[in-house]
Amino acid sequence: MDVTLARERLELGLYELNSQAKAWDRRQNYLEGEQDLPYAPEGVNEEYAALQEMSTANWLDIAAGAPVQRLQVDGFKTGRDDTADSTVWNEVWQPNRLDSRQGIVFLQMYVHGRGMMSVSANPRKRKTPKIRPENARNVWLQPDPEDPFTHEYAVKVIQVRERADSQLILPDYLAYSSTKKFGYVYDDNEWMRFVSVGGSGAWTYDTQGRHGFNMLPYVPFDYKVDANGRPRSAIEGLFPQQDAINTIRFNTLLAMQFSAFRQRVFTGFDPVVRDKSGNPVLRMDDNGKPVLAKNGQPVPVLNSPGRVGVDRALVFPGTETKVFDLPESNLDNYIKVLQEFLTDFFATGQIPPQYMLSRMANLSGDALAGAESTLQSLVKDLKRAAGESLEEVMRLSNRARGESHEDNASEVIWADTEPRSFAQIVDAIGKLIGGGMARKDAWMMLPGATPPAVKQWVKNADDELAAQDAALNDTVRELEAV
Repeated sequence: MDVTLARERLELGLYELNSQAKAWDRRQNYLEGEQDLPYAPEGVNEEYAALQEMSTANWLDIAAGAPVQRLQVDGFKTGRDDTADSTVWNEVWQPNRLDSRQGIVFLQMYVHGRGMMSVSANPRKRKTPKIRPENARNVWLQPDPEDPFTHEYAVKVIQVRERADSQLILPDYLAYSSTKKFGYVYDDNEWMRFVSVGGSGAWTYDTQGRHGFNMLPYVPFDYKVDANGRPRSAIEGLFPQQDAINTIRFNTLLAMQFSAFRQRVFTGFDPVVRDKSGNPVLRMDDNGKPVLAKNGQPVPVLNSPGRVGVDRALVFPGTETKVFDLPESNLDNYIKVLQEFLTDFFATGQIPPQYMLSRMANLSGDALAGAESTLQSLVKDLKRAAGESLEEVMRLSNRARGESHEDNASEVIWADTEPRSFAQIVDAIGKLIGGGMARKDAWMMLPGATPPAVKQWVKNADDELAAQDAALNDTVRELEAV
């Protein structure tokens, strides 16, 4: 890969990343609760503006979290033997803290349509390559025009802040004002780095090297891929419904603030005090001059309308004054509409009703399983999408470890996250073992089971069985001796 070709690829990758940045940021903001405020006319007062801020309720976080929380890797089958399974788990998965970090990739896959992991060799410990979640916003994978499901090269851009060169002692916000960007271009075997300083946009060749994987060191986790190989967000279609829910909440808050209580209305009441000729009586200062308002007009003396109370009577001068009440708004109608919109929102996102705690009422196991069916279908789709990518990550890690074996038979072992009682699980596993299934395979179905844990369980069971056999043999020998 020469410098000219790498620079062209860098520019194209930057263009693609900038093109998707606006949509990416909008999805991320909506996920984090920074959503468009409900409409209100310009120039509204602070009270209205405060109600706008209160009206947003981030239901998208639940919609994204419900399926992603069900994705949990419990182990790998390498296609070779039990020793290899444990080796991958102990030397590759656990040292990279992927039990917790896997969720980062799954969430980006669901929210943005693409998550990403990178694999690189570890010079300090070759048998433990580095596997890291990547922010797919900063990495572009260029599709092969003849096969859009494969990629020709990768471009990654990172930005760092550096301390500005100055002889003066400056505050941090000025001292670290210098920015530097690094642009990396990868092909199947090499990488090249460019540097841009100070936001000029000009990229200068810096250094290059080889990774030697014979494939790109980045693995995409794509969801809802179309025929052109383009992934799509799973939650972007929920944004209009989220906006509608926020608007309903805003209208409800307005009703609660201004019309949730009975309003007393006065008509025909003239608060201005007048003399016998009907002229307004003006307020005077200590010098006997009329008090002037900000507009320069004299301020009249006003009659107080009185204070409302159970032990007070309202008496007004004049014969035209009338007092009556306006009834309060019926807030039940607002609540019913909000609940219906929430039901549609969760149904569209394939989220079962028990995530709205108000809809739970003594659900049986069968009813709970039925309510979970749509979510489980969604989770299975996500597992299919993520499983292939995780297997590719493991194949890349084998190359980083220096292994020549290409393990195409590897398989992800997913944790069983369907809602079942522990008694049901144990009963089913007991029947499987009774039907001839190996204990190791059956015990892998237990919640929280991992390859090292199951290996220890099998060893403990064998040791206990051997101890029981030894005790029985001792007893038999004692009886024979008698």
